[in-house]
Amino acid sequence: MHKLGARAARINLASKSQNLTKEDFAEVLERYASRLRRFQWSLQLYIRLHQVQMIADIIPTLDIPIIIDHLGHPSPSLPMSEQPGYTEFVSLLRRKLIYTKLSAVYRFAGLPGLDSVVRQILRTAPTQVVWASDWPHTGGMGLVVNNDRTTHQDFRKIDDKAWLAQCLEWCDGDETLARRIWVDNPRRLWQADDICDR
Repeated sequence: MHKLGARAARINLASKSQNLTKEDFAEVLERYASRLRRFQWSLQLYIRLHQVQMIADIIPTLDIPIIIDHLGHPSPSLPMSEQPGYTEFVSLLRRKLIYTKLSAVYRFAGLPGLDSVVRQILRTAPTQVVWASDWPHTGGMGLVVNNDRTTHQDFRKIDDKAWLAQCLEWCDGDETLARRIWVDNPRRLWQADDICDR
């Protein structure tokens, strides 16, 4: 896989891990990190913002790049800065111990102050944010039962052009910041120069 250009693995600890303890998280993360470390692959984590509290002390020990999906996937119920895990999330970004993906904000579209918190994250850690489309925009609910028939949930209908425009707006006309999010940061994170030079 490495020879073919793979540079990361992703695990979902959000959907079915609400009862994991801090020790459980440590065991899972170290198990994956031990397999990825010799290649310096990234480990991408789909977790909820409140779960960042449980892994904040573990991340510096892993010795591989860590990516947190979807800006930490905050709850849309109250401002992100008031949610458990936010302080740790921003601290890890500021200390360059994690990256985060600017992606899938439609999953928490009702978040109060979304525009200001995204701008703050971009200004706080401009080298630690990478953009992602989250295509093909899965519904996130698995199977749906209707009239005794089980079907797969449809993909979400997302206006990708509008999503790009929104991200550019959050950059406030800063071309250097935009280049970092779309070019420089992902190139460094996923070792693109190494892959392209082979």
